[in-house]
Amino acid sequence: MGKINSKNTSKELFKNTGIIGIGQMSTKLVSFLLLPLYTALLTTEEYGTVDLLTTYSTVLMIIVGLQMNLAIFRYLVTNRDNEGKIRQVCSSVAFASIITFSVYAVTFYVIQPYLTIAYSWYLLFHVGAALFLNIVCNISRGLGRNADYAFGNFLSSTITIVLNILFIAVLRLDLKYMLIAYITGPITGGSIVFIKCKMWKNFSIKCIHIREIKQILQYSLPLVPNELSWSVIHASDRMIVSWVLSVAVNGLIAVAVKISSIYTTVFYVFNASWTEQVVLHYKDEGGKEYINEMFDKMVSFFACFAIGIIAVLPFAFSLLVGPEFADAYGLLPLYLLAVFFNAVIGLISPIYLVNNETKKVASSTMVAAFINVLVDLLLIKVIGMYAAPVASICGYMTISFWRLWDVNKRHCRIWMAKKKIVSLVILFVVATASFYSKQWILQVLVFIIIVIMILKINFSILKQLAEMFIRRKK
Repeated sequence: MGKINSKNTSKELFKNTGIIGIGQMSTKLVSFLLLPLYTALLTTEEYGTVDLLTTYSTVLMIIVGLQMNLAIFRYLVTNRDNEGKIRQVCSSVAFASIITFSVYAVTFYVIQPYLTIAYSWYLLFHVGAALFLNIVCNISRGLGRNADYAFGNFLSSTITIVLNILFIAVLRLDLKYMLIAYITGPITGGSIVFIKCKMWKNFSIKCIHIREIKQILQYSLPLVPNELSWSVIHASDRMIVSWVLSVAVNGLIAVAVKISSIYTTVFYVFNASWTEQVVLHYKDEGGKEYINEMFDKMVSFFACFAIGIIAVLPFAFSLLVGPEFADAYGLLPLYLLAVFFNAVIGLISPIYLVNNETKKVASSTMVAAFINVLVDLLLIKVIGMYAAPVASICGYMTISFWRLWDVNKRHCRIWMAKKKIVSLVILFVVATASFYSKQWILQVLVFIIIVIMILKINFSILKQLAEMFIRRKK
């Protein structure tokens, strides 16, 4: 292992983040800005139904895909110069995925007549489409073709958005066509990337090895309960709200989650590049010190990002959603706190992946999922829909604190200055108090103060990004 060059590694990190960000953020931003359209044309029940179907599909995709899309990235990223290994990994994952989806399709065909949920056919076709896109894009990402990875996701999202506008806003078709758009996007995006990268060259029946499949499954299978637990944390809120309260209330939850998703999208863009850098450089000389340095900077950055969104939302909320969804307003600071802890988890998790400790990852997430469901059930009758974000906070916070403790104990030192933590907590409290006050003058004043403090706290990383941008322009 060589000695890490922190400057070059950071440059590569931000470069990859930019490439992936262009692909994902542009479409996510458009989707976010279309929220007023969706909330104007769909009822809370319809929006809640789409959200519920998407949630079920996400859970099913984890089970059917066995998380092999993550395994294929892990094994390709460290074997980019080994063409034989690349063919073995790609061919073996493709074969195993075809088998698992075929079993799922037959099972679904048998049980579909007994399903009571509307538009149940979506659960078959969307799972297949999303599985295909994930595997193709993770192959391109594993081979270092981040631009193609970003392009595939960009194309998938763009087609979905365009078709949604066409079907719902222009042609005024029913909900079925919105679901068809969600299926068409991933299939098209995955197909174009497959052709663009000439990916068929990485597949061969002769390269399918049972031993390779076993090795991949040994890595990926513990990630199934881990991702299912994540899905429980993500989905249990909405499922319990739908069952105990109503699908209409779930529509309010869905809008709050949609708004907070602008935060998670930015983080996931960064985290895709961050995971790659940790896997490549963790064992280099100075690698652990670099990870701690970046952890400190990025926790501060993403904490400030959440606080900044809370400070902006009082002025933007009424522009983003229709009056029928106004009751979602109070949920937003709580969901933003929850997704911040989710970001902390994401910054730590690659350390487990590079050490092949997927079982350790799964066990902590399962405990957090149990806590999430328990808090939901205990509070749903007491504080109503607010039980959902509170339960998410409890679940995410549990994992983040446990993994911080565990990584510090067994792997490397990860820490932050207490003074900085206290400053961030105070900023969050002030921003949240201003948000709920609904006093316009106070909110403007707090917004100005928070912008100044955010610039001060993140000065070093903003300076580094500015210098990189200026050098690139020259």
